[in-house]
Amino acid sequence: MRAPIHAACSAAALAVALAAQTQPPAPRQGQTVQVPEGSVALRQTYGFLAAAPVAKVVSPGKLEIVIETLTPTPPATLYLGLNSLDEELDWPRYRQSVREAGALTELRTTHRIAAEFATLLARMPNTAYEPRVVWRAEIWVPELGSSRFAEGRVYFDPKTKGDAVNVTSGPFVDLVTASEATIWWVCDRVCDGEVRIGDRVVRSATTAKQHVVRVDGLEPGTRYSYRVASGGTVVRAYEFETAMDGPFTFAAMVDSREGIGGGMRNGAGVDAAALRALTTHALRRGAEFVLFAGDLTNGYTTSVVDFELLLDAFRRATAPVHARIPFYMGMGNHESLIDAWRTPQGRVFFADKKGNDSAEAVFERAFVTPGEGLTDEGPTDEGQGTPGYRGNVYAFDHGAVRVLVLNNNYWWCSDPHRFGGNLEGFVMAKQMAWLREQVAKADADPKVAQLFFAAQEPPFPNGGHTIDAMWYRSRTPGEGGDTDRDGDVDTSDIDIVGNRNELWEIVASSQKSVAFITGDEHAYSRVLIRPETPIGKRTKPDGKDAKFAHAVWQVTSGGAGAPWYDKELDLPWSGELAAHSTLPHCALFHVEGTRVRLEVLAETGQVIDAVVLR
Repeated sequence: MRAPIHAACSAAALAVALAAQTQPPAPRQGQTVQVPEGSVALRQTYGFLAAAPVAKVVSPGKLEIVIETLTPTPPATLYLGLNSLDEELDWPRYRQSVREAGALTELRTTHRIAAEFATLLARMPNTAYEPRVVWRAEIWVPELGSSRFAEGRVYFDPKTKGDAVNVTSGPFVDLVTASEATIWWVCDRVCDGEVRIGDRVVRSATTAKQHVVRVDGLEPGTRYSYRVASGGTVVRAYEFETAMDGPFTFAAMVDSREGIGGGMRNGAGVDAAALRALTTHALRRGAEFVLFAGDLTNGYTTSVVDFELLLDAFRRATAPVHARIPFYMGMGNHESLIDAWRTPQGRVFFADKKGNDSAEAVFERAFVTPGEGLTDEGPTDEGQGTPGYRGNVYAFDHGAVRVLVLNNNYWWCSDPHRFGGNLEGFVMAKQMAWLREQVAKADADPKVAQLFFAAQEPPFPNGGHTIDAMWYRSRTPGEGGDTDRDGDVDTSDIDIVGNRNELWEIVASSQKSVAFITGDEHAYSRVLIRPETPIGKRTKPDGKDAKFAHAVWQVTSGGAGAPWYDKELDLPWSGELAAHSTLPHCALFHVEGTRVRLEVLAETGQVIDAVVLR
């Protein structure tokens, strides 16, 4: 915007002064990130681990855990436990503790903790247990003024109590259809792998640490028991059920990054307490899959290893349920793996890393998601030098429902006005074109009865993120679009509101569109965006007014553990806000033919909202 002119002057003098001023440069949105010469690279992490912990059986009945911390820390306390085979949901249960040797004043960055687990086994002589020890290390971090936690598990040979291949993550079941399922898991060493299901054995195609096995030839609506095996280690049995035509339920939740309160609320970057309760509710209420639209963990780290550890913490926190029903993952603003710089002028900014170290690339490696979407049906990225869309933008079907998962935190830069990259909340051109194509295709497909959408940044925020998301409120009441946050909307801003209008015009173009599921705001809210709903500026980037052909619900389900936000009531669409709650929660969508019911459950099991969406 123009700099203010403070001196009093005549109208003629004012005209001359205004003419002498130059318009601000156009934002570098969508251009390659340019780091100013002389900028200094910065480091930013979760502030705890320097590397992944290493846990192994070193002799029969004895294990050792090595933990490297970023800063000197006092001796750790280690908790050990077992899981009995009569547990359906095998969340870690601890039974004994061991303190690392050394005085509290003896700080170190390498923690080497030895523990006899034979004494733990002796506590369960008459109950069948899985041959693995679950462990949790608690370490006080003086620089943070709080404890941090590292967790894991160690499989052992059930006969010798000695070393065995350790299945460190999983098994997980994903991409379940009426006739197929994908089962995957991660081991501590290169090994073979197989899935034992019924009287069949389906072998992994590779000898590797990670195994992804597609099982086909299954019967619709059938419950299957399965076990995975690698290098002699056989994991306990889990169950999943194939899809079938007819009514079904799915769960949606967003924003499980760390809460406040210590303990499991600060579980290595995730609110493990909320995730345990909410995913259990989803499973018990019959959800056939979980749709998780981002902000899994704290993120905003410059370390690839740190980011991988944070994502693994989410996988651990949801594993007992994810072994039974699929999770479809999306990216949020906290799925940020960044380079950070301080410019010579002292300005600090962040931008998505490049290539295989981009947040998108690491996220894809951490989860199994549909191969469809932009990879098979459109462009793979937004052009040379941009990250891929594989694994973070995709479509999938379940019964007569089609779900489109979007990424409006793609190729993020904290200041695209000056440095390039992409604005938080902005959907770039090729993703927008893919969305338009997908909605038109679903609208014409008689097998698709309902359309759902998922993206982390809300098009119509209602409290906590009205200063960004897809709105960026200005100081003028009812106005959005102040992306450079100088108080006004002008040519120095990026047209985020026009971008939102273009996106919602596509979403609302089909009468099959039921709900746009979102988060970012750590609360539950439900607002119906009708053709006539006040939304502020209605124009699209092409200058034409957006036309919302059909009413579509925006359902914000941002309560998977992150610190809560209250509602704001001064937005153009606030009059359409039908429900709001700050309670941690999950949303259950009950699809019953042409009817869709929404039920929202708090962490305690309280019903927050129940309504027929259509």
